Amino acid sequence: MNQNGGIYDTTFSALTRSDCLQAAPCHISDTVVVPRHHNLTLPPRQLSCYGDPTANPVTGCHQLIPDGAGGFTFADFRDCLRCHSKTPHHITVAAQNQDCKFCHGSFIDNPLDGHYIPTYAKSSVTPETKWRGNNPTAPQNYGGCAACHQAAAASPTVGPKDIKSNADNHHGTGLGAPTTVTGQPISVGLCTWCHGGAPGDANFLDIRTCERCHGVKSLHNIENPSGAGPSGTVTGANVIPGAMPLGYGHVGADFDCWGCHGTFKKYATDPSPAGAVVPFITDLSTRVLTANQANAITITGGSFTNQSNGVDFTSSVTLTNGTTTVTVQPTSITVSEIQATIPALPVGTYDLLVVKGDKQSNLTRVTVVPALAIKSVTLIGSTVTITGSGFGQAPPTDATTGLGVFAADGSACAISFWSDTKIVVTNPVLKAGSTVTVQTLYGPVSNLVTAAGKKTKR
Repeated sequence: MNQNGGIYDTTFSALTRSDCLQAAPCHISDTVVVPRHHNLTLPPRQLSCYGDPTANPVTGCHQLIPDGAGGFTFADFRDCLRCHSKTPHHITVAAQNQDCKFCHGSFIDNPLDGHYIPTYAKSSVTPETKWRGNNPTAPQNYGGCAACHQAAAASPTVGPKDIKSNADNHHGTGLGAPTTVTGQPISVGLCTWCHGGAPGDANFLDIRTCERCHGVKSLHNIENPSGAGPSGTVTGANVIPGAMPLGYGHVGADFDCWGCHGTFKKYATDPSPAGAVVPFITDLSTRVLTANQANAITITGGSFTNQSNGVDFTSSVTLTNGTTTVTVQPTSITVSEIQATIPALPVGTYDLLVVKGDKQSNLTRVTVVPALAIKSVTLIGSTVTITGSGFGQAPPTDATTGLGVFAADGSACAISFWSDTKIVVTNPVLKAGSTVTVQTLYGPVSNLVTAAGKKTKR
């Protein structure tokens, strides 16, 4: 199975920090991760900038350690595994509550949502958890998940990472692992979430148990429109179940039907059980938006539009932080790209989803940060007063953080007052016409120093 849609079929243990940063559409780079973590100082978390990330609960990210000379230095905070010592994905409240769709979108069902699972006896066309069998004269696996989802070593045609087996991928999530294995204060789910009995039991790998997460509806709505098909053919401008190259989803071609159900006389061109095909996000043009103003964004991915049984489906964009929710209609949309204008939002971190009908994409996030601006830099005597917005919290005085106010020669200014909108400093090198730079939690902002006007007598 190609790896262009949904979650790459590998395990957490196979990933490095670099891999996580490059794993679109979540972490990407420090440019994305840093402001997201800085926003943890805001409600509802309200962490201190300078606390202990190893505490339970965490009190902050930047742990100060005495340097032996009366000051402090920082413990290493660029190592993600200092806080995320094990996979963080399945110890969340959502995961523990079996809300799988929160991250995975409609590629998967929630075990507790009451979705349809057949209760009739399995037949010769019911998919198996592996495959139905091999023809010894012409080996061909069919009739189950492993017809397409098989392990493969990394290669130019496979991808940059080894594709793991179904068993390795599911066990690699940590689900069912006790605290002695996870190193976490809680176990990660239960083995019975996936298995219908003990090893060796007839129901241990029963398809009906798999359908708790991979139900009929979610499985018949997965199709990736990208990439070349057989004989070099390329998918068209839309996703149309039954009219796509084989091997790029579950409803694209006859082969996809046969892979799951066996070679019975069912064809993808028959009326499709698919309605709105699940959209998925692979990238965003920006993940850091400026607060209180409109922001343009481009979302790339797949299946943003589709046609099923003659009905056209198209997508919208939803952003929410639990308090504020907005739904945005695209200014333009194709099967693989959405352009939209996000309205003014308050500072915070927002879940961003592409929604099409009753289907939603995988989760990604954007961070809305304060608008950094210097309104004025006024010199009176040896004191410089800076007004503006987005300066954030005052940096600590007993540790070198890189934050503060700096003259053009790089020298730090002595700070006598600091608020989000006003800073007062002194530095003998600051003169009218020189440049001053404020290094804030959300980045630098600079302006020229101006001399205060002389007061006139009345």
